[in-house]
Amino acid sequence: MDQALRSRVEWAEKYLSIMDDIEYRRVESAEDLEEVGRLRALSYRTHNVMDRDGPIIDEIDFHSHAHVFAIYYRERLISTIRLHHLVGEHRHGTAYDIFSDVLDPLLDQGMTFIDPVRHASDPETMGELPMPYITLRLATMASKYFEVNYCLASIRQAHHAFYRRTFGATQIAEARAHEGICDPNSLFASNIALMYDRVVQRYPFFNSEPREREKLFAPAAALKSVPLTIRPTARRLFETELARTVAA
Repeated sequence: MDQALRSRVEWAEKYLSIMDDIEYRRVESAEDLEEVGRLRALSYRTHNVMDRDGPIIDEIDFHSHAHVFAIYYRERLISTIRLHHLVGEHRHGTAYDIFSDVLDPLLDQGMTFIDPVRHASDPETMGELPMPYITLRLATMASKYFEVNYCLASIRQAHHAFYRRTFGATQIAEARAHEGICDPNSLFASNIALMYDRVVQRYPFFNSEPREREKLFAPAAALKSVPLTIRPTARRLFETELARTVAA
């Protein structure tokens, strides 16, 4: 194994070893949503995103195209995210609420989007774990599963560089204020056709098997049973690719 490949394996292993202890859970019960709402409130107060009393639970959490997830590390809730599948007949989501004038013409053309919002992490684990990678892996998987054109990011200025660097995101709308959010948000978008393969190649822990994506995003009625937890499959894919590379 040459040095370049060895360095890539060591870098990937750093994150894959964390993924070994990650569990994703679909949030579908009121009890689980209450726990997620408390984490949102704690995270947003800590990071001065918003200041609301009590668990943060939105009416839109219950929409048909909204997918809420809880992320556990060694059985401890560390993060959550809500993903909206934006299509012409379902125009609901935080990014749409703020930037409907930008998104409506694109939706009218038949474009589709994943809108990741309500990203919240346990402040105590922020310095210990790569929280953005662990959490936004779900947005990457959703973009692949639903075969959308773009994955959106409605973000404040401090996060612009991360989304440009990691997802090749480009800014499509200037910053705007939104009720209840402390800082104005700009709208970024990642072109999935251009960026997906590059992202999973550069960050192999974002990769996933079709069955994992199905467990996460398929309608409950389409599954024989909704799994309690879903384990990441990125390691299996990386090790298969590595074996092929070494054999060649």
